[in-house]
Amino acid sequence: MSNKECDDSMPQLNEELKTKKDKYKVLKLLGKGGFGAVYSVQRLSDSQMLAIKCEKADAVKKSLFMDCNVLKGAAEIKSHHFCALTDRAAVKDRFNFIVMKMIGRNLWDLRLDMPDHRFTLGTALKTAAQCLVSIEELHRFGYLHRDIKPGNFAAGRKETKELHIIYMLDFGLCREYVKRREGKIRMQRSSAPFRGTTRYAPLASMMELDIGRKDDIESWLYMVVEWTSGQLIWHKYRSQDRDKVLQYKKDLREKPEVQDNFLAHCPKKEYLRIFKYLETLGFYSSPDYKFIFYCIQHAASANNIKDKDPLDWDPETPYSGPNDPPGDGNVINLDVERIQMASSAEVSLGTDKMKTMMKKD
Repeated sequence: MSNKECDDSMPQLNEELKTKKDKYKVLKLLGKGGFGAVYSVQRLSDSQMLAIKCEKADAVKKSLFMDCNVLKGAAEIKSHHFCALTDRAAVKDRFNFIVMKMIGRNLWDLRLDMPDHRFTLGTALKTAAQCLVSIEELHRFGYLHRDIKPGNFAAGRKETKELHIIYMLDFGLCREYVKRREGKIRMQRSSAPFRGTTRYAPLASMMELDIGRKDDIESWLYMVVEWTSGQLIWHKYRSQDRDKVLQYKKDLREKPEVQDNFLAHCPKKEYLRIFKYLETLGFYSSPDYKFIFYCIQHAASANNIKDKDPLDWDPETPYSGPNDPPGDGNVINLDVERIQMASSAEVSLGTDKMKTMMKKD
């Protein structure tokens, strides 16, 4: 860890962090961004490898409480797709941190390892299904992600026998879309600032409109098309070219030739059906996650992909990841945190109908 990678206020190499529950030794910087930084640590009581996510005590926007709420929801329903939150604390006047399960490489990096920078179709569909389930679960907790992209999903570690499980990451841009006490969806705002990543952002967000559950799934579809085909048709544009990407996404809705180009090397019928279905949804719509999951399953069946076919990053091992379909997205009761972690105190912790339509095609 170099001086350029950290500063004195953040964890230092070999520093020991103490909570009411345990002690942790800082080993390596894993990544950093606007949210703060993530480090690998070793729990001294049993030598287990874990990860800590940190944010500065004086950060203007504190987001760790959002991570805590999301991971609390994941624990509530015993999700496979979210890291377990094991501890949390603060180092006075320096940083707040949470302690989580250590996971493996993200799906962006794994895809770039592949020939033509695309997954085989079996891996593309299996990862698509797992990511869809994780999005439904997040919506079930009452949150939108608003930054669905391959870098925010990662495979588990081989050492923990979780190499076939996909985990959702980074909840810094999440927004609670429900008023829990009233049991209602928040009213749609007339406008909303852009959030997310230009390449995968839904059309509504790029037009600075308020977004709902369907928009997380639109971003999911862009991500899935990219790792199935190897690239998106607007891949050469960057964040500063948002207007050009926006035009592509508008054309995608109006021009069949753009749809054909967009879905090159993809199971066109099923992916296009998902895209057209999303276009029927509005801000307040509750997506039919099970129908979308069925489209993915149908694509696998139509292309003779078996449940046990291995993943690209573990080609010698039959697939053993979760195959469960998503739920219905109905929001669960969840006791969420409304205050940010103190920086100076240590704290411990309609599918049948659609199937018939498919068969007719």
